[in-house]
Amino acid sequence: MKKLLIVSGVILTMLCIVFAAGCISEDPQGSIVIMNSDGSTVTLNHTAERIVLLNSNAGEILYLLGDADKVVGISQSIANNAEQVKMYPNATVVGAWNEPDVEYLISLDADLVIGYATSKPKNAEVLASAGIPIVYIDCTKPNTMTQDIVEIGKISGNTEKAQQIAEYYNEVITEVESRVTPISWAPTVYAESYTAYWGQGTDTGMGQLITIAGGSNIMNDAGSKKLSDEWVVSSSPEIIVKLVNNMNDPKAAYNEIVSRTGFNTISAVENDKVWLLRNDLTYGPRSCAAAVALAKMIHPEVFEDMSVESVLTEFNIRFGTDFDVTGLTYPAL
Repeated sequence: MKKLLIVSGVILTMLCIVFAAGCISEDPQGSIVIMNSDGSTVTLNHTAERIVLLNSNAGEILYLLGDADKVVGISQSIANNAEQVKMYPNATVVGAWNEPDVEYLISLDADLVIGYATSKPKNAEVLASAGIPIVYIDCTKPNTMTQDIVEIGKISGNTEKAQQIAEYYNEVITEVESRVTPISWAPTVYAESYTAYWGQGTDTGMGQLITIAGGSNIMNDAGSKKLSDEWVVSSSPEIIVKLVNNMNDPKAAYNEIVSRTGFNTISAVENDKVWLLRNDLTYGPRSCAAAVALAKMIHPEVFEDMSVESVLTEFNIRFGTDFDVTGLTYPAL
């Protein structure tokens, strides 16, 4: 099988524009230019038929496209996720997402590897020297999601359906933004990852979702970092959103938060505005549903007629997927 040719470079001057921020470009020989999430470009000499996934969010887009059967390798973290692993019936485990087994990747005769631009593999140079091309598409932030969806479609050759998915994503986000734009107040929100007191900054995917939903993040810093319990208590956020990996025992996870020292004085706890939100909903193409969830938490009176479940159900109807539409938040919205 011919290997894909990669040429990294600076941001490509757009030759034509596909939906939103997407960039499709082909040179006279028919090669395909992919824009990585960090703005660099990669040139492929044909679409991919054998793909290795280190990035679960990009894989979810392939699943939506109906191209999950092209995935021949997945990271151990994807294999450990019961919801994700079932999407890739033809895939075997290639090692850790940040340090895959190069020899095994070579044996799979993969066309390319999809990784994270923000967290590149430790052995990226080894992969490159072995002739294994890598594209870096995060699929983690709403501000670049439509572009990321289009780029994944270019990789698999399914550009038309990718544009349809990007359009639906943008349709939901635009509806949320249009409803919160006239609102003059932005309730304060503390978003915590599955690690206690690990806050989500303004430029993270969760931080961007809070802004879209009409909230004000109590953490003004970029990135995510460990916060002190005293600082969270003194900030007294009006809403607390705790990200969880599953809803196996949501009541216990909820009680752990509201019973923390000093939390009984926090506005969100006093007014029963603490929620658990499934972490996998906040990244990838389903994050538009997370925007609806947050909007219902932050401005419930404006979003009574919208539901998280209906957004995911529409994904399933439009694109033939089987996303779980239950156990998305606790308490239920």
